[in-house]
Amino acid sequence: MKCLRIICFIFTLFFCQFANAETYYVNTEVLNLRSCEGTNCKILGKLISGEAVNVIEDRGEWVKVQTDKGEGFVIKRSLAAENSDGGSMLFIWIILTLSLVAWFLPSVVASNNVNHRKIFWVNLLIGWIPIIWLILLIAALVGEKRKIDET
Repeated sequence: MKCLRIICFIFTLFFCQFANAETYYVNTEVLNLRSCEGTNCKILGKLISGEAVNVIEDRGEWVKVQTDKGEGFVIKRSLAAENSDGGSMLFIWIILTLSLVAWFLPSVVASNNVNHRKIFWVNLLIGWIPIIWLILLIAALVGEKRKIDET
């Protein structure tokens, strides 16, 4: 059960960091990612319309961003707060979170079970297979309960 808590903690840290990032989207056809502020700076890469960037630092007309291509500077007026494609990363993260909760449901149900460690490890490694997940859930529900020590 401790491993499940660690996995959920790591996932939560990652999710919170991602959710708090200032995500903007390129709203021009092509946008140059530059090494410094200004049109005379070296071009590090090209960003395309709808591509997501995380703003690290706002410097007025220019912003420092983090992208899949690395860090660099872009002109602020070429970014929009919402993606024109209509995609929502928050919706994707909600689905991923619910999927993770559903995946580990047998392990959570088995927390008072004698075989809780075995159920957790099987759940972690091959619990994504539907029939295995169902068998684990049944085992967690009907398994022998742990006795609470009263010392």
